[in-house]
Amino acid sequence: RRVLDRDPDAARTALSHVEDASREALTQMRRLLGTLREGVGEGVCEGERAVEARTTDAGVGDLPDLVAEVARQGLAVRLDVVETQADAADRLPRGIALAVYRTVQEALTNVRRHSTADTVSVVVRVDESLPGPYAEVEVVDNGRPRHGTSGSGLGQLGIRERAATHDGQVDIGPRVTGGYRVRVRYPLVVS
Repeated sequence: RRVLDRDPDAARTALSHVEDASREALTQMRRLLGTLREGVGEGVCEGERAVEARTTDAGVGDLPDLVAEVARQGLAVRLDVVETQADAADRLPRGIALAVYRTVQEALTNVRRHSTADTVSVVVRVDESLPGPYAEVEVVDNGRPRHGTSGSGLGQLGIRERAATHDGQVDIGPRVTGGYRVRVRYPLVVS
């Protein structure tokens, strides 16, 4: 601020450094929040006692069990894993694999709590092809919002924060053709 009028170039350089430092601090804070959230399991009722369901090692390979659990609760869920290369989903970095799992988990929870849907489609796509390898998860339901069940928004915020820590792109909202969609695409670095 002191040199703004006397030396605009020096001020511009100083502001650029502040901007870079701020961006890095924000990135680190998002990663920290993501790590903290991933370390906390959801409470699951088992008999009369609550137990922690730790899913910090969960990934795409654990989605069939998650889908089966939701199906037992009366929601028809179809899971498709589309890989352009054999076993591509198994090669996902641990953080992205967990983010995909947690996105599906949160989206299915939201469908059960806040939607009239009876059918949900979960598609995980993994494409390691250059120039733009990616992993994408898309959860689409056929319902409408159930009145009087609006949530806190923390679930969708968690999806967005987790995606941000991996430079993912998020698309969440109602579809023009009906239903609701949660889609997150993560860029991959393939060695």
